[in-house]
Parts: sequence; C-alpha cells; structure tokens
Amino acid sequence: MTLTAVRPAFTLFVLLDSRAMHPLPGRNDPCHCGSGLKYKKCHETSDREAASSPRLRLLSSTPEPARRRMLNRPPASQLSREWELDISPMPGLINDDPAARLAAIFVVAPPFVLACETVNRPSAEPEELAALMAHELLTVIQETGLSPTHVSIRHASLMTPIADVLIPHGVGVMLQEELPGVNDALQGMLAHVFGGIVPLNLLRSQPETWAGWGMPEALVIRMFEAAAAFHRAAPWSTSDEEIPLTISRSGGHEWTAIILGGAGTQMGLSLYYERVDLETMALREAGEPAAAFNGVRGQVLSLLFNTRTELPKRMREEIKHGKLEIAGPSAYPTLFVMNTPGGGVRQEHFEDLCAALESAPRFVDEHASFFQGDNTEDHDLVWTDPENGVTCRVDLEETILPHFMDTYAVLHTAGAEGPGAQVGASITPQDIPRVVNRALTRYRAWLRKPAKGKPPTEETVSALAGIARSFIELCAFGCHKPVTAVNEYDLRTFLYDWFPRHATAETKREARSVLASLRRFFAFLELREQVVCPWAEPMLADVKEFDERWSTYQAGSVWYEGVDIWRTANTLDLAARMLIPLDNLAGGVAWGDVPGDVEHVLSRESHRLWLATRDEAVRAGITAPKDVRAFVEARQRTWANTPNATCNGLTPIEAVARDQQGVT
Repeated sequence: MTLTAVRPAFTLFVLLDSRAMHPLPGRNDPCHCGSGLKYKKCHETSDREAASSPRLRLLSSTPEPARRRMLNRPPASQLSREWELDISPMPGLINDDPAARLAAIFVVAPPFVLACETVNRPSAEPEELAALMAHELLTVIQETGLSPTHVSIRHASLMTPIADVLIPHGVGVMLQEELPGVNDALQGMLAHVFGGIVPLNLLRSQPETWAGWGMPEALVIRMFEAAAAFHRAAPWSTSDEEIPLTISRSGGHEWTAIILGGAGTQMGLSLYYERVDLETMALREAGEPAAAFNGVRGQVLSLLFNTRTELPKRMREEIKHGKLEIAGPSAYPTLFVMNTPGGGVRQEHFEDLCAALESAPRFVDEHASFFQGDNTEDHDLVWTDPENGVTCRVDLEETILPHFMDTYAVLHTAGAEGPGAQVGASITPQDIPRVVNRALTRYRAWLRKPAKGKPPTEETVSALAGIARSFIELCAFGCHKPVTAVNEYDLRTFLYDWFPRHATAETKREARSVLASLRRFFAFLELREQVVCPWAEPMLADVKEFDERWSTYQAGSVWYEGVDIWRTANTLDLAARMLIPLDNLAGGVAWGDVPGDVEHVLSRESHRLWLATRDEAVRAGITAPKDVRAFVEARQRTWANTPNATCNGLTPIEAVARDQQGVT
C-alpha cells in the first residue's frame, strides 16, 4: 500500500488541505467539531490561527500540478478508477472535549490514499453519515479531476443514501465486505500511532463519556434505569449457560442477545445484529479472549458492568453530576460498539438496547424452569413483554449452524480410496515413530527410482521428504493414524492452518514449493501405496488460498487478526463440509473445556467415526449436508451411549463425565 497522504505528518496535510478548500463557519454557527457550541465559543480562535499559516496560504493559492506535488498526490493517470470509501472509528481523546468520539473518512484508489479526514462525533444516522462521506469523495474528485467508475463501501445501511448522492454524479456504489485499500491505510495509521499490528476487527468505539454517543438526555437516563434494573435482577444467575435470545421491538430489527455472566464472563448484555456472528465465535478455536471476536462482521452493542474505579474520570464525573441511577458498587454501565459505521450508534438501536435490558430479565424470570434446565418442553419459547411490547424468543429447534449448512449443495466422499487405503485405522503413541519412519523410507525409495526420467539428486529427495515428513507427522501425532488413512480433513488442516503458521520459507516462491512437493507425495500414495485421494489435486492447485495465508502470517505471532481470520474461515469451511463433529449434538457426549486423557482418546475415536459415517452416507446417495448430518449424528449418539472398550466398559458419555470430574 502506497500511503501518499498517510505520512508522519499526514494530519497536518489533510487538515490544511480541507481548510483551504472550505470557508470557515460563521461565528454563531454550530462548531464543525460537533461539540454543540457556537463556533466562536469553540474552535474559531485555533482555526483562524491555523488559517494564517504561510504554508496554508501557499497551498490555497497554488495551482495544479504544483499543488498535487506538494501534497504528494499521484497524477490522475496513475489512479485506479475503482475506489474505496469508508469511515472508521479512531482511538484517541481531545483534551478540551470530554464527549469526543473520533472517526476518520478514507478515500482510497488502491494503492493510493487520496484523503483521510478526521471528524469528531459524526452522526450515526445513515443519511447524515452518507452525506458526510459522499461530500469527502466529491471533494477528492474535484481536486484530482478524475471520477471513479464506482466506489466500494462496507456498510449495507449506507448503500442507498450514498448511492442517492453519488449516482447523479456518475459514480456507482458497490457493497464489499472487505476494503483492502482502506484496511492497509488504517493499519498504517494505527501502526504509526501505536506501533506494531493493531487488529482492525477489534477496533471498537467507546467514548470516555456517555455524551459521546450524542443521545438525548432522557434516553441516557432511561438507559441507566434499565441497566440498574437489569443488574438487580441478575438474570445470569438463573442460567449458567449463555443461551442466545432473539429480542425485537414492534417493527424493529431482530437482535440476537446474549446475557453475559453465567459462564464466568463479565456481567452484561450483548446484542448481535447478525446471528451468524455468534456461530462464527462458537466454532473458532479457543485462544486469547480478545480473539473470540475475530471473524465477527455485523454490528455488536455490548453493555458491560464495571466498578467505579474502572471508569474514566470524565465518566465518573458525568454520572455524579447527572445523578444517574446505579444499582451497586460493581454496576456502573459502560457501552462499546463494534462494526458500526463511524463507531456511532443509531438512536433506534440505542432504544433497542434499552428495551432489551428491560425485557430480557423479565423473560428469563418468566421461563426460569427452562433456563435452569428443568423444562422438558420441546417447542420454541415466545413471550411478549406486557410492559413495553418487546418480543423475546428462544428457538429450540434452530441449530447453531443454519447458515453454513447451506454452503455446499452436495457433499462428496472425503476419505482415501483404493486397495491400500486404511480408512478408520489408528495407531498407538508407541507405534508413531516406527510408522512415520516406514512411510518416509518407502517414499524416499520411490523418489530415487522414478518410472521415467533421471533420478533426483539427494538434495532434492531430502527436500521433498522434509515436506512429506511434516504432513505424515501431522497425521500420526495429531490424529494417531497412518498416512494411508489420510482424508480431506488432514490436507485442509495442513494447507490452511498448520503449514502457514510453521513455514520458514522466506519468499512466496519458496512457500509455494510445498504444493508441488505434496503433489509428488500424493502421486506416491496413488502409484506406490495404491491410496487414491481424488480431493487432493484441486486443493494443491489452489495457489490463491495458500498464498493468502502465507503472506498474512507473521513469524512468532500465532494470534493476530490475519491468522485468526483465515483459521476461523478454515474451521467454518470444515464444518460446512461436515468434516468435523459439531458441538451441539443432542444426546451426545458433553465434551469438557479442559479435556482429560480419556477424553482425548475418545475425541479422536469420535472424529474417525464421524468421517467414516459421513462417507458411508454419501456412498449411499445421501449428499445434502443437512441429511448427512442427521445420518451421522444418529450414529454418533449410538456410539456415545454404547459401552466402549477404550474406557473399561463405560459409555463415552459416562467416561467423559468421570474424566471431567478428575480434571476439575
């Protein structure tokens, strides 16, 4: 990314440029910073001092192309016609503005940043925010003399209002989940300010005062009253599980709500605009607590309870002077939001949160037997709050993965085929070194005596065997099976998770060599070992997926945004392909958070059974993911409730339960 406007002194350049282009407000007009004060009472003095700057006078009177060179902006001939437009929350404070909430508007023609304008407390309402962003884009068009064919934005709520402004100017608008140019520019800014990598998905908005949200005073008072009642009701104490609720006001958006605190987390309430984000979080592997949000794309509103000392001083003073209601010494509410345009909260969404805080405790109390696990009813729970008309619901029949089950219309077999395939085979830990060495010895011998052509050098044999060893050992040590029992799960895990995080390759070409090396190894499996893997070649030919992972990994950093995003994507893909057992199996084993020795053994056995049964269903003509899942889960339930020789005749359910008691 070429940061032509994002430099150590980028703020100075952007602010000088914008003030040269636009006249200062009238003295009695509202201040441009959004403070609510008149301009003469706020920024007039500092702005007029800046306006007298010799550099500013020079910029304002300099024609193109000299002006462009001074601003380090490329000529129009070098600019792409496909631009990106975004507004992102920015960390930071303004000393003389307790209600500051900063955001930055980016206009990017990859790889060039054409504008980066910082604003304070931008409106969260789509029409007003869209007008602000469109104005910045049209200003850049005027300055560059070049109009893009279209701009890409990331927030669906801004699509229509931005299009209404830009389409009359001949600029189309596209919705795009990722904006690579904006992401690079934003990452560059944050790295310059904070140093190092800052995960953009964790870039949340949390002003130091409630006034920073720009809500009417009466609505903030209602929020505190609702939060106090929520804390006193302590709905987290009724259930020790964070069960997703669906909460909506009449005609409003249906939020997926999680009452926090029952699972040992910080107490509070989180609203998710998209239920699929909860599914993403449920499927990803456990890592650092902050990394749980990796992969979340929709808006999240979280109200959490803190002690008074955990609050910023400005917020403590605000609560004291406003005489806002607090339920106790550990019940001071704070709000943070993620993935909202510009880091703000629309007033209707703020009201949704108030309503959820009021109704969720009453819903839990009304259905206490269900939340305590004593309810045997099998129908959905639906309840309308008589006090405010809010509807609360628990969908008992909705699976955790409805979205991902529709990813693939038809499933194909995922195991090895041929006379040499040992589907479902396992090896003991004591046998692992022997099995690995035997496979490598046979592979080296095959390499040294090719069917045609010259034998490779010993250096080449050693390099090819080195890659093969990594894959063979992943099967042996990770899954306790020989490589002749390989399946699609093993190769996807190796290519899209394990290898990119352990590769020592210094160049892309060197990293890609693993694909060619594995193609040679799978040829060995087919020609020498008579183990056929029809699903391997498409994966080994997918250079793009492999490159993305290798290029975004930073050595020595396992948990950071780039890695977690594609690790999560791989886990979700494995789930959609039915290559991993799903956690919400009714009547199955209740796997623990901290597995014991017996549980480790049984989990591997469960996975082998899952994969074998999956392919059995596909060969029988059952290929729709949901149908395959029903077939596999029926077999898993039978296995879970059948005495098992691995655990001295106990059923897996009994063995894991006893194992968990020993762990805890």
